[in-house]
Amino acid sequence: MPANPALNEPFASLPPKDNFYQSASFFPMSFALITTVNEDGVTSIGPHSLTFPFDLIEEPSMMLVSRASSNTSLNLERTGKAALNYVEFDEEWLKAIVGLGYPGQTPVDKMKDIPFNMVKSPTPGYAANPEYPLIIEEAFQVYECELNGSFQYHPHRETAEPLAEHFFALRVKNILLKETMKQKLDGKEEFPKMPISFGFRGGDLFWFAEHNKPFGIQVPRDKGPQHQQVLYMANRIDPDVRFTEDACKQLTGVPLTFLETVLQGIVDYAKAEGVSMVDEGFLKKAQEQAGQ
Repeated sequence: MPANPALNEPFASLPPKDNFYQSASFFPMSFALITTVNEDGVTSIGPHSLTFPFDLIEEPSMMLVSRASSNTSLNLERTGKAALNYVEFDEEWLKAIVGLGYPGQTPVDKMKDIPFNMVKSPTPGYAANPEYPLIIEEAFQVYECELNGSFQYHPHRETAEPLAEHFFALRVKNILLKETMKQKLDGKEEFPKMPISFGFRGGDLFWFAEHNKPFGIQVPRDKGPQHQQVLYMANRIDPDVRFTEDACKQLTGVPLTFLETVLQGIVDYAKAEGVSMVDEGFLKKAQEQAGQ
């Protein structure tokens, strides 16, 4: 294996400054085209890279960081509703998306030359509600969200309020996925060709990249507890629910730190379903129910 020249290269120290993830580092990101509705009932699109999973389990949510004076922030604070639209890589779309991020435009002006078709949500009750935004027909995936009003994060800022960032926890109420993409999700081997954003890096350029075909690396199975240990732990949780040896072989890749929690979840689901023996078939059903 050739020597890595970086091993002999010193690190340079950069002070974290405004927009540190762009100005002082390389930080590739996905992005969402967020649709919201203004006071006149007009849906507008705001591209946002700073959107990422926040609450993961009982009440799934996305964290959004957006400038306080942006159309997205102002509309969200008024209606509490947004849709996060995700599109595949298309260079012409990206040119339009950069334009959508230009500050100061009214929603009407911003939406004049968009390359997307705006349609009503297929979710029952959403299309008739004027506070729910239109969604992008060309999107392969849409998160329909509502503002989590209980979340509060207001760090001290010296920056003028309109220029400072606001932090929103958006509860994911519905996930809409095009049928072909659902097939890819279920198959676990194909992925959409999503664009990657490297952000604004000085001058007048906003940088993007496209990724190669994703590849999978097998999760180690020899580092977790072997199936006999899993079997021992599983059959001590509840006397009314037993595990087969073959089912436990499927759980040897679960890290020991999480194993008891995973087993307890399977037991709880088995009892709710009136099942006393967890075999391979029921284990698969439990994993699908848990979204694994």
